[in-house]
Amino acid sequence: MLYWLGVLLATIGASLILGALTFVSALIGVLVNAMIVLMSGPIIDNALRRRGR
Repeated sequence: MLYWLGVLLATIGASLILGALTFVSALIGVLVNAMIVLMSGPIIDNALRRRGR
């Protein structure tokens, strides 16, 4: 009985760690993409301004 409790707790712990890693990876990806969009905003604005002339 104690063995299966250990297996259950280990499975829950492993799934929580994998979930946290997935969440952090997605968060970093979103932040990097947002930084790229924010930094390239003026370049895109200048390109659109030149095209509109």
